Amino acid sequence: MKQKSYITTVTGLAILLITGCEHASSGTTTGATAGALGGAVLGAIIGHQSDHAAEGAALGAAIGAAGGGAYGYRKDVQRAEADAAAAQRARERAHYRQQQAENERRRLIAIGKSVEDPEVLAARQRAEAAEAEVTRLRKEQEDAIRRAQQLKEFEEREIRAREEAKALRGGY
Repeated sequence: MKQKSYITTVTGLAILLITGCEHASSGTTTGATAGALGGAVLGAIIGHQSDHAAEGAALGAAIGAAGGGAYGYRKDVQRAEADAAAAQRARERAHYRQQQAENERRRLIAIGKSVEDPEVLAARQRAEAAEAEVTRLRKEQEDAIRRAQQLKEFEEREIRAREEAKALRGGY
């Protein structure tokens, strides 16, 4: 009867360890799972020699899960570092190729051999955008001047109307 409770405990512990790694990366989960299973088997075999198979399995599963998880985590870290290094090298190669193409384009322009149509189009679009901005700013300025003139005119009309009302009241 005691052995059944140990087996239940070992099974529960293995499930707990495996689901506890749910958010970990695949190497950590795989390592913890393999370590727990392998450790449980080895612990049960060693524990069987001293009539403590279930305790040995539980201890072996715990130690195996910890060791396997640590090993898997380290492999995940190494894989992530290698991926980051490869991505950095790819960015550097792309930047180098872009610089080479830009240098070649500038060289051809300098000797008068090539001005690409997309370049001319982009320059025209930039010029038109700048001209549109100037037109917009001029219109805003004209609107502001017109509003200031209207404000001044209405203020003068108000002053004249108040003076006339004062005169009609008898100078009060």
